[in-house]
Amino acid sequence: MNPSVILANLYLRHFSELRAFLFRHTGCREIATELTQETFIRIMGYQTDTSIQNARALLYRIAGNLAIDHHRTCVKFPESVSIDDLPQHELPATELTDPARLVAARQLLEKLCIAIDALPPQCHRAFVLHKFDGYSHAEIAEKLGITRNAVEKLLIRALIRLRQVLV
Repeated sequence: MNPSVILANLYLRHFSELRAFLFRHTGCREIATELTQETFIRIMGYQTDTSIQNARALLYRIAGNLAIDHHRTCVKFPESVSIDDLPQHELPATELTDPARLVAARQLLEKLCIAIDALPPQCHRAFVLHKFDGYSHAEIAEKLGITRNAVEKLLIRALIRLRQVLV
């Protein structure tokens, strides 16, 4: 029989049970899947002129050895600390922590707050109700005693003024 066909049959028959075995040993589905694939890669090296007497036992022996190797690697080189666990002063510099960008963002925010405060009263109320309080156009119309069309015009006017600040 063709060695590729034999390997394909082994893979189809034993992949799921081998992955479950490795999952019990590693506790991680991704690592178990990787080790299962590595097991089949390694068994390809065993294909010689002599046939394997008990292929399933050999698969489990290889998988068990890979799980032990993985465990040893984890003990020897423990995983790095998560970036979420680092103190603020040890975080890597990014665009979000760049002082110049932070100052520019604060200045833009201040300009937008001033522009929102400078909107005409009815326009200001409609904008705040919609963007900050989450009211729909119909709810704003009812609350302010105006039509829905009028609410849309007020919001458009507010957005045009705020866009001018951004440009």
